Amino acid sequence: MQRPNSNSAYYDDFIDFQQKLCAKIIVLRKNRNLVQEDMADYELSVRQYQRMEQDYRAIVSLWQVFKIAKGHDMEIHQLLDV
Repeated sequence: MQRPNSNSAYYDDFIDFQQKLCAKIIVLRKNRNLVQEDMADYELSVRQYQRMEQDYRAIVSLWQVFKIAKGHDMEIHQLLDV
């Protein structure tokens, strides 16, 4: 998986996006009164999901984001609209 390069012209925008996405994921889970362990029902390991909530840089895969969206009965574009 390619990591963002801090020399990229898009780096700051990408980091901002990751932080907003992380915050949105937390809010969605809490609004549904779910605990992190509940996200395992959506093919995300508990540890993997915990890392994504604790460190926005752990959200690196479109596959992860897709599964989170499905876990919240959303289309991926809805989740990515931060």
